[in-house]
Amino acid sequence: MRKDFEFTVKDHKVKIVNSWSRGAKLYIDGECRDQDSTFLASGKSALLSANLGEYGILEIFPMSALMSVEMDAFLINGIEKQHVYSSHKRLNLTEQRLAK
Repeated sequence: MRKDFEFTVKDHKVKIVNSWSRGAKLYIDGECRDQDSTFLASGKSALLSANLGEYGILEIFPMSALMSVEMDAFLINGIEKQHVYSSHKRLNLTEQRLAK
């Protein structure tokens, strides 16, 4: 089963492709920047990450459920950790504005 997640962070098009047989891949502006083939993810540590230059490091945290996987994305810049995407919960307006 394959599931795609697409969103924009600081004018970068981000796409996460997750499948049971091939693992997860992180694409930034169409370029594959990271991949992982872990079968079950706990969500406690980043599964995928990519450097977005002056904006910081984009880290992807998967949340495994019984039959599906959801994703959270955070932008890390120094000591600041900003929630920029969630496939399972709505971000507040401040988080949505800061991601753009």
